[in-house]
Amino acid sequence: MKVLRFIAAALALAMVACGPDDGEGDGEKTDNFKVVASTYTIAADGTDAVEFTATFNGEALTADNVEAFVNDTKTQMPGLKFSTNEAGSYTIYFTYGELRSETFLIEAVNVGGLDLSPNSEQGLTLRATTTAFQLDVDEVLIIVRYKGEVIDPSKVTFYDLADNSVLTFESKDVTDINGDTYKLAIYTANQPGTRSIWAARNSGPGDSREKPVTITAVDFAIPARAIDPKPESTSFNKRMFITQFTGTECGYCPFFIAALKRLSEDDEYNKKYVLAAVHTYNNHDPMFPVDNSDIDQTFGVSGYPTVVCDMKYSLNNNGFQTNLSQLKNRINESLKEDAKVGISAKIANDNGNIVVARVTVKAAEEGEYRVGAWLVEDGVYAMQYNNGCREYTDKEFSTHEAAVRIADSKPEGESHYAGYSLGKLAAGEIADKVFVMELKEDADTDNAKLHWVKENCRLVFFVTVQTSNGAYVTNVVENDNLTQTITFDYK
Repeated sequence: MKVLRFIAAALALAMVACGPDDGEGDGEKTDNFKVVASTYTIAADGTDAVEFTATFNGEALTADNVEAFVNDTKTQMPGLKFSTNEAGSYTIYFTYGELRSETFLIEAVNVGGLDLSPNSEQGLTLRATTTAFQLDVDEVLIIVRYKGEVIDPSKVTFYDLADNSVLTFESKDVTDINGDTYKLAIYTANQPGTRSIWAARNSGPGDSREKPVTITAVDFAIPARAIDPKPESTSFNKRMFITQFTGTECGYCPFFIAALKRLSEDDEYNKKYVLAAVHTYNNHDPMFPVDNSDIDQTFGVSGYPTVVCDMKYSLNNNGFQTNLSQLKNRINESLKEDAKVGISAKIANDNGNIVVARVTVKAAEEGEYRVGAWLVEDGVYAMQYNNGCREYTDKEFSTHEAAVRIADSKPEGESHYAGYSLGKLAAGEIADKVFVMELKEDADTDNAKLHWVKENCRLVFFVTVQTSNGAYVTNVVENDNLTQTITFDYK
């Protein structure tokens, strides 16, 4: 999927606020009928959207209950989401019977759209314009390339990865940012769910079975970008990312568990880092990441405990006090370098087990960037072995925080967890990535490996920058729950 980009300066010019209508126009206005907009500036790419939430006396209304008016023209607005391919200013208001909402002024910034020009991809590849979509509202297009060139989808056969059954899609003509027109396949679904798709050429070698494209359909709105409070700025606060490799049967792990707990109690340092604890020491640990069981190997972990800072530096156990001192030193070193990006995220969840997050990365300087999303759970109780660390009680050692449940930062066919490529971003440019995660909710609520406590889960987002010596984390953010929006954290 070609990520969406636009320059912050353009947003600065376009950012406007909405206010109460000036009173002109028909219809009585009342506090009982309320409409709220998710943002006031969108990219004019047909994908980015402003989401409206309408209520009457506190009860949610749908697109079937209200009428939408765009530039004073009655307009069908499925899902109460507005997107456009045409840059410009749009006035939008809604009516509910005789009642009328305030008028919103939405700015659509021209960012072009899809770039379908040849690239360096090898073999047959599939890309989707989004990895998650709302049923009967959003459109998903599949881009088929062979040796980097976009080809007509009729030249391949599509298959469902689950059972290798043949899939049939319609197609449409799409004009890209260079003015060239290509045929793209249209993906549809009739019910919520996730499907992985691969394709094979109808004549000659080439298939994408090893790198399928995965698309999730949901029955709730996909989140738009979080509002940028300072679109003209690229000066961001920075945090260090601490990845702790541990396990309940690791007797020496408490020496690092204690150091990290003490760090969290230190007001000078506890806002300067984000922690994710990966329980890979023993596979019957209730926090063992079943779907990411190779993560310790890809980080080069050869002994426990191991702590990795910014996916760059490793620390091994040298006793509680030394561990604590080394962590502080690494934080100090990490924060000497400015954050190369800022990160925001807007999350949607329908109170079920599917979580969708739109992560937005804004570059402070030019670079090759990748983004990852990890889901962690706090307050998991499991007995912790302890070979002599006495800084905390056995109960405190056995209550585990930030346990990684999902580490969604390993692209299909790749061997690292450094994130999904956003390509090369110039200073001020923005790129999006949509993540879809499914929580385990086994009927056996006492099985902590298969049943996660949703109220204790939250999200961690990080960005790595590519250098000649490999990729390392340049910034990381976290939230408190599965619905909390994260906005850019400016200095």
